[in-house]
Amino acid sequence: MDTSKLKIIIEGKTKIIYENPSDKDTVFMVFKDDITAGDGVKHDTIEGKALVDWQTNRDIFDYLNRCGVRTHYVSSPEEKVSIVKKLERKINLEVVSRRVATGSILKWGTGISEGDLYDPVITQFHYKDDPLHDPMLDESYIEFMICEKNAREYSEARRINAEVFEHLERAFARFGVQLIDMKLEYGIIKDDVYLIDEITGGSFRLWPFKVENPDMKQDNVLSELDPAGRLDKDTYRMGGDLDTVKDKFAAIAAITAKFKNL
Repeated sequence: MDTSKLKIIIEGKTKIIYENPSDKDTVFMVFKDDITAGDGVKHDTIEGKALVDWQTNRDIFDYLNRCGVRTHYVSSPEEKVSIVKKLERKINLEVVSRRVATGSILKWGTGISEGDLYDPVITQFHYKDDPLHDPMLDESYIEFMICEKNAREYSEARRINAEVFEHLERAFARFGVQLIDMKLEYGIIKDDVYLIDEITGGSFRLWPFKVENPDMKQDNVLSELDPAGRLDKDTYRMGGDLDTVKDKFAAIAAITAKFKNL
């Protein structure tokens, strides 16, 4: 696809959104080779990452659509290009669901150890703002907005996030990998809340199982998992070389390619 003649609607860290002149209800989402961390402070380019991310995103959204999740995803007509539904507006939140405690929650949470299990998964809302480091919204405020203001954006995003987490957790587990946590985004299309944006190696944490039949019903499951074998962007955040990062993302794509058989 020749994008040089298309109008750019918005360009983000890892994607560019172009208008679709032949369909006013959809747009083109084109993946880039860029990778960032630390709210955009750390930034590199990995040749071939766009293709790997596109493959992962395609396979995950195809799977979620088959599962009946309400998403913006339509199709992926060619390499690095996806067609998605055009937003009426974006909800300026990042919605994080967690099954296993790790990452930032260990620094600001109280009495939390790495590997602690959340059952059911917990879901948190973060205001999407890099300079403010995506501050988290207070849970009591979220409940107030849902109960007193009938703010269905919060209730629907939380419901869909948990639904998506459980679908993907089961799928990855089929291939010996545990979904640890996941960060997704939402928007309004035809007055309803839809899962939007991308789902790639930068969207979640994935740790392989350490044992063949892990016991994931313990209060702490760290002994059942292999965080050193992680298949996610933490490799980049922790200073891993770019070739290793690409290999990890390619390993994710190799797994999600098998989702078509689920």
